[in-house]
Amino acid sequence: MTPEQDAAREKAGRNLAPALAFALLLSVLMVGCNRGPGSGKGSLSPGGSPAAASMRTATAVSGDTGVAKEGTEVVIHVKDFGAVGDGIRDDGPAITAALTEAKKIESPRRVVFEQKTYKIGDNPYSWHYFQISGQWDLTLEGNGATLLFSRQSLAFLFTDGGNITCRGFTLDVYEPLFTQGEVVAKNTDGTMDVRIMDGYPDPPVEAFLVKSNYPAYGGGGRHMIVFDAATGRRNMSMSSDHLYISNIRQISDRIFRFTVKENYLPAFAGVAVGNRVTYGFNGVTLDPAVVAAKNQSSSIYAQIAADRVENITLEDIIIYGSVNGGIRVSDMPGDVTLKQVRVMRKPGTQNLLSTISDALHLMNIRGRLVVDGCFVEAPGDDCINVGTMVEKILSQPAAGGRTMTLQTVDNRYYYYRIREGDELQFYDTASKKVLGTARVTRSLFDLSARTHQVALDREIAGLAPASAEVMDLGQMTLSTEIRGCTMKPVMRNAMLVRAQNMTIHDNTLDLSAGGVLGINLSYASFGDGARCRNITIENNHIINPTSWGILLSCPYRDSVGISDTRDLSILGNTFQADQGRAIQINGLDGLTLRDNRILRGGQVLADPSAYISLVNVTGMK
Repeated sequence: MTPEQDAAREKAGRNLAPALAFALLLSVLMVGCNRGPGSGKGSLSPGGSPAAASMRTATAVSGDTGVAKEGTEVVIHVKDFGAVGDGIRDDGPAITAALTEAKKIESPRRVVFEQKTYKIGDNPYSWHYFQISGQWDLTLEGNGATLLFSRQSLAFLFTDGGNITCRGFTLDVYEPLFTQGEVVAKNTDGTMDVRIMDGYPDPPVEAFLVKSNYPAYGGGGRHMIVFDAATGRRNMSMSSDHLYISNIRQISDRIFRFTVKENYLPAFAGVAVGNRVTYGFNGVTLDPAVVAAKNQSSSIYAQIAADRVENITLEDIIIYGSVNGGIRVSDMPGDVTLKQVRVMRKPGTQNLLSTISDALHLMNIRGRLVVDGCFVEAPGDDCINVGTMVEKILSQPAAGGRTMTLQTVDNRYYYYRIREGDELQFYDTASKKVLGTARVTRSLFDLSARTHQVALDREIAGLAPASAEVMDLGQMTLSTEIRGCTMKPVMRNAMLVRAQNMTIHDNTLDLSAGGVLGINLSYASFGDGARCRNITIENNHIINPTSWGILLSCPYRDSVGISDTRDLSILGNTFQADQGRAIQINGLDGLTLRDNRILRGGQVLADPSAYISLVNVTGMK
């Protein structure tokens, strides 16, 4: 072919291409328009589905192949299922109907709310009113909607499925789910009298607690926090950041006598008349029959919970209150992303707390975790908690030592499934040694007992089941990034974060209202932890912790004495240390400290050595 012929052929092809593309586009559009009954799952026709579902079709033609690819999204409006959004009528059934319709459709779908207030009643069979299971490619589009929940219900529980996005919601409650009041008398017998403030519910009293077999104290926020009324800060005169209560009696109208648990009496010495207190309920104001029915369902932990979901994004979410915590995830096989999530005191109220327990509790994630631009203030526990659970050995046959039964230490909320191929690391709590790792060749999970029967590819030398702990290294995040967040705790940790390949940067941690620790990387806390390696903490502003700005404590070492925690860089951070200190590390191999500033009284310390403690640290860089 001559150059002239080649040029003519190319010109003809260019002239023909638009016509071919238009014809192909038209044929694709006609196929989409002609869908009707029986044309496939997810297809919609005028007579075959509620008017609530509308099909949006986007068609593109590949310039490389000339093959048309059709992408579809089904849009479902909750208003078309009867949701009114007037803040008075119970919109729960209508929203449930919309979510049920969404589950019937296999195409990507979007359930759309309006910027209204949707009152949600009670689901008598579950803590979470909306249980969304096994759905893929689902978006809940709030558009600024407020969902208003009772003291018996939480918002969303996502289980199984994947590619979930939930955004644009405010999650609120009818009334505070904790009581709040003023100390009007401090008695010599370890009791105090509290006048409950207007707008806050009465606490449960002894007769109800005994009859219901409820303890007055316990995990999940059932504790008392004491505040200075003038400043709104937690009472720093106490030796503990909270009190456990053993008994509650009503003295007169709106005045209740709280008995402090005996082992908290030293901390009680710092309480003063005029202090304000909060006391979280965590369900103990409910009838036992109600609790028993709801406990048959999954987790009660947070307004939004997710288990076993392959990729979830929670974005532009505001949480003003909860039966317990803000957001909880566990046993997540994919990525978890939180963007612009705010857990905060409700504006216009006198609330001293946002939630009664952890704001963000993100455990057992196999994929990547990103926490971006979030704001947390005044939860009744940690602002954010990242880690994985620890297993204990229930039984181990003597022969060979390669099979055993394991149970998660905290198995009510955070059980997960050990999988074939996972690598387990074994620790001896008595000798503080890492005994080694083994790979799982078989795993059988018993949901009712929360146990795993596992077989391993090798025996672990020196394993003593009574003193052993086991960690599934497959349940730690591939990577974690926490960036651009503001955390303002009134107790405990701004960040309790244990993970590998983690970057924490450009955050503000303001602990001046009573937060104890800024960034806590400690190996274990109440049955959870992680193997912390390859961590960078950079360009954060950590303000006035009552204890330490950054804390790492890992007692475990391998067979040659090297710390199990390795490679930590602390770079360019600013610490305001008017009431606490900056950095404490005990047990680390590989540390880089550079360009950090420590201020006291607004002045940079020329010699910050008194504010940094390094013990059992090797490999300084």
